[in-house]
Amino acid sequence: MGLFYLPYTLLLFMLVFIDCQKKKQAKWWSGVVLLFPPLVPVYILKTKKNRKISLVLIFFMTFSMVLGGEIFLYLSKKEAPKLNRTPPIIKKVIQLNEDVKKCTIDLFNASAKLDSLGMVQSRTTDIKAALKRIEELKQLAEVNQSAIDTLIQFIDAHQAFLSRKKLSWIFAIKDFYTHHHITQHQKSQNHFLTAFDSFLTYTDTNFENIMTLKSQKHMKNYDAYYLRYRSAADSHNRFNKKRISFQVQFIEEHPEVKPFLPGSHHLKPFRFWNKFSF
Repeated sequence: MGLFYLPYTLLLFMLVFIDCQKKKQAKWWSGVVLLFPPLVPVYILKTKKNRKISLVLIFFMTFSMVLGGEIFLYLSKKEAPKLNRTPPIIKKVIQLNEDVKKCTIDLFNASAKLDSLGMVQSRTTDIKAALKRIEELKQLAEVNQSAIDTLIQFIDAHQAFLSRKKLSWIFAIKDFYTHHHITQHQKSQNHFLTAFDSFLTYTDTNFENIMTLKSQKHMKNYDAYYLRYRSAADSHNRFNKKRISFQVQFIEEHPEVKPFLPGSHHLKPFRFWNKFSF
């Protein structure tokens, strides 16, 4: 204690000392303030005629800020030894889980951006923008799955140690990411992205044949690609709904893991990219 308190006390001492000299007040007031700063309001009330209330309020505001800063530093230093005593294996689990949490959130945020593109009028520029977003999502999905696999493998490799420490919350995290509602959601997401990519790639490649020439062959193929995409999207929405419901229930059963999970995202069904109007 003292990073804020000591400089603040010295500042009060100097201000009171200078004020005593100017106003011909007893200089022992500065010594009293140095020893016990909360007596500053008493000094103000006894020596000031004007602005008493405002000066007292200013003192209490600044004094409260200083005390708040000292309390914060004290609590931070108190928690630091606990963190330092955390075994390296547990620190590594927390770090790996944070990696999973971050890339999962990045993946869902990117999904939301792709979702919004599906509401614009379908033109070649829109199609190319969506294809670029799909490629980004595929890469994020790979990073996300890799992070999950790394976390699970690390927990499995140190299962004996974690069991001895009775760290049930770590095994709950593993149970969450290996649950079939989560793994099925990831598979359906990959299937959805693949079907969406194929549909838009075919549409972009054959845009003139479909929109201008209205080739029956290309329009028939377009319908087939679109139906596969819609089927994958419908399936993904169902799995996404199950994932959300499972996560809510899982957190209710294991509230200790809530800070370690990425939170619920995409609570609403995905919008669909509509067919062209011919």
